[in-house]
Amino acid sequence: MQKTLISLAVLGALASTASAQNIVVPGNRGPTDTGCLIKGLDPNGDGFLALRTGPGSKYQQIGSLYNGDAAFVYGGQGNWLYVENGARNGKAVKFRGWIYDAWCEFYP
Repeated sequence: MQKTLISLAVLGALASTASAQNIVVPGNRGPTDTGCLIKGLDPNGDGFLALRTGPGSKYQQIGSLYNGDAAFVYGGQGNWLYVENGARNGKAVKFRGWIYDAWCEFYP
């Protein structure tokens, strides 16, 4: 019981932290029918694509996407894409932030 309560408290704290991030939202954000399938990441390298608070590597990393993950694209700036929500292992997941476009295979 105590482990369960501690786990719930930690999850709640992480959710609060994630929702409190100052994420830059592009001015051109709008409805989309474009998706991005993450592909080509080196499994022998770091193996993940950083999800950031803004369009550039200087922005804070707030999450990670992996080969096979999908994300909905809502805007962009240069080679950076603003994404919200998607799928991992066939299950819907919620997130929002910026990713580098080199690892995206776009689909309608």
